[in-house]
Amino acid sequence: MTDSPSWAGEHGEELVRRSKRKAQASAPDPFEHADPLRVLTDWFGPGDAASKPVFDPSFEGWHPRRIRVGSPSRGRRRLDIDPAPGMQDVVTVSYSLDGRHVETERFSDFDQDALWSVLPMRNFARRLEQENKPVSTWLHTNGHHVGCESHHERTMMTVADFHSAIHHIAGQPFTLTWPKNSPAVSHTPDSALLSPGRIPLVLDVKTPEDAMSEDWVAKRPHVEAAVHAMGMGYLVWTGISRRYRRNLELLTEARVPEESYALWSAAALALCDEALPARVLAERLEASGYRLEWALMLIRRMLWRRALLTDMFRPFDSMSVVWRADVEV
Repeated sequence: MTDSPSWAGEHGEELVRRSKRKAQASAPDPFEHADPLRVLTDWFGPGDAASKPVFDPSFEGWHPRRIRVGSPSRGRRRLDIDPAPGMQDVVTVSYSLDGRHVETERFSDFDQDALWSVLPMRNFARRLEQENKPVSTWLHTNGHHVGCESHHERTMMTVADFHSAIHHIAGQPFTLTWPKNSPAVSHTPDSALLSPGRIPLVLDVKTPEDAMSEDWVAKRPHVEAAVHAMGMGYLVWTGISRRYRRNLELLTEARVPEESYALWSAAALALCDEALPARVLAERLEASGYRLEWALMLIRRMLWRRALLTDMFRPFDSMSVVWRADVEV
């Protein structure tokens, strides 16, 4: 980096990176009061938490090609796409159902139902010059891991995982390829969100700074036009409130055996006759025979499954006020 101080020697670039991260963490939160679920609700509707898929961690959804995380610093990361004969004059869409072989079609012939089954078009690997790190995150909605190119992208998937209307999240679902001499060459969207009976929503994840970069501003209209021509929605997602993100990370980790959840969540709803601190509700459950620490975990799980609600813009703790989702406060 050209702005690294000479006195820092070989540690100069790392010093600049850490200083940048600290400055970003202390800067005003641009999403402080923005509801991250609203844009998804506008597209899919509010959904029904009772009908949303609920999975516990297991190997049932495992597939050897679902997450291809590696560490090559050079070389191709995308599955090879063979030029499709007779399609050089149109935008094509390429996808894979097994993580090895690629199907290529005219974008106008693409079957949206394939998005429920596609595997990622790209390997998740970090380049030497990248600051973001590829990760995989386990999603309650899918029942398996989904690859992400950065922690920022993982946050977006956690938001989608939390939304009641979304029943499937596909990572790196397909690649668009434009004809020669077109303004755009190729593009693989970051994700596609699916809901039964609803039009899919295709997403690209950018930081606010990257979303304003000259290259992306020039490329975005071509990507958006192609996705719309395929009959799907398109969104560039740029972030959420830091407090909201931390709360989601806390709630998504809550695990309660299904038998215990079925019994004691009903008891919790019966005991939650008004808005009250989570600790008070947990103590009521303890008085009914459920261990206090288990009760606190149950409340977090109920918040994740939207049986209970709380103010997601305030840091959640045992004194945070919770209330039933079916009662207006």
